[in-house]
Amino acid sequence: MTLWSKSSWRKWLRIIHRDLGYFTVGITLIYAISGIILNHKQSRVDPAFKTINVDAQLAPMLTVDDFTARFERDYADYTLNKILPEEQTYQLFLKGGLGYYNAMTGELSFEVYQKKPLVYFMNKLHYNQKNYWTTPADFYAGALIFFVLSGLFMVRGKNSLLQRGKWYVLAGILLVVLYIWL
Repeated sequence: MTLWSKSSWRKWLRIIHRDLGYFTVGITLIYAISGIILNHKQSRVDPAFKTINVDAQLAPMLTVDDFTARFERDYADYTLNKILPEEQTYQLFLKGGLGYYNAMTGELSFEVYQKKPLVYFMNKLHYNQKNYWTTPADFYAGALIFFVLSGLFMVRGKNSLLQRGKWYVLAGILLVVLYIWL
């Protein structure tokens, strides 16, 4: 068996395909899970964040100082950055959110966006928002190309590319083409 004989060639394809496949399992899972999450996101809703809505009734006619003291006491989990008092309402700027306090009625309403750490991390990788991720992402894309091409030639016999496999390849290509046209 020479280095480039047909059986040797297929053997090396299988070995590299297998070992590279083991190496890329983790990143494949991250890309697949984040891809599913991104495919099912609702319009204008980032799946990497959760929205916390708070509606409460406070005493009416609180001064800015009284409101600030009450907010810091009752809502210590949220950081109040700034208050803009207007005629009847206070516009609230919180860390990661916005809200208002109606001084006439005492109505308090605000929403805060908090990161879902794991989903946020996976989506940043999926979108390639980290500058240092470009090289590993390119390597991974190259590995996927290798998996596709090596997989085409590893199988022999009636299930090979030139027998049964060509119909599956054609069906996959047609699926993409039909989706583009529809």
